[in-house]
Amino acid sequence: MKITKKVLGQLERVYATTIMEVNGRLNYIVASEGVNQCIAYDAESLAETVVWEEPGGTMNIVPIPGRPNEFYATQKFAPTFNAQESRIVHGKANEDNSWTVTPVMTIPYLHRFDLLLIEDALYLIGGVLCKSKAFLEDWSDPGCIIVGKLEKDITQPFKLTTIYDGITKNHGFYAGEWKNRKAYLITGVEGVFAAYVPNNQGESWEVERILDFEVSDCSMCDIDGDGQLELATIEKFHGELGKIYKEINGKWEMIHSHKYEFGHVVWGGKIQDEPAFIIGGRKGDMELILFTMDEKGQIQETLIDHTGGPSNIDVINLDNKDVILAANRQIGEVAIYEITKN
Repeated sequence: MKITKKVLGQLERVYATTIMEVNGRLNYIVASEGVNQCIAYDAESLAETVVWEEPGGTMNIVPIPGRPNEFYATQKFAPTFNAQESRIVHGKANEDNSWTVTPVMTIPYLHRFDLLLIEDALYLIGGVLCKSKAFLEDWSDPGCIIVGKLEKDITQPFKLTTIYDGITKNHGFYAGEWKNRKAYLITGVEGVFAAYVPNNQGESWEVERILDFEVSDCSMCDIDGDGQLELATIEKFHGELGKIYKEINGKWEMIHSHKYEFGHVVWGGKIQDEPAFIIGGRKGDMELILFTMDEKGQIQETLIDHTGGPSNIDVINLDNKDVILAANRQIGEVAIYEITKN
């Protein structure tokens, strides 16, 4: 396996990442959590387009299903946890690759979200970090999971419903499957919660707690290829351990652990057609590590980088390579890592 790093540019406090097509061309899009820019990089030419100059405070950039050249993103979620005025904005690429950005609505402390289709309607599901803060370490007003159906004009505000309340330090958010159902895993002090997507509009969301201890972030993949999903976590909040769990006889058993400082990245999927987890820390050794399993059933660690301190990554599997887009926040660096067979 060969890993080649390319630095695309510099952006102070770079935080959010997404990979999407813009006017038929693949783009790497990043945004700052500071009062700073959102930038789109053409994947082939690496030409930059500024999506917005400010206000920044961006935690997420989410392409809109079924609507090319459009995304939702957060703004005004300012460091550190100053997010009473955080909001959703709608971004749409114009034919000349410039962008029109329209504020949609304020959702205080919205930390993570996704967009999904239920039948033919667009919905937002989000994890709210907390409901209020009197000071930085005030966690007395726990967060929640919210859901809302977008209006036909998706630049307009829409109604939100709380489907689960009482998640302290509601930080981690993973979109995937659990128990053969489309689900979102959402994490906090109280554990990991699975929010099951209803099959039809109007049906209720179901929420189940699947772990009962503090988790900051999580992801899933079938790393050993036995048909059952394994779970990767960062523990505790912005924590010092990246762990991989396997469900054995109905109980989650840890099968691997690696020490980090300020763990913040956890991803699961396939790299070079093999199941893999990627876990990273923002401080200390700033390691971004690829975890795979060898033929003997042992977890193998491959160091991707130890210079960036990533806040978030996105991954795309292409025909001849896999690409990791990293927001290397600690050094204000936008980078991609191209992974090939050799």
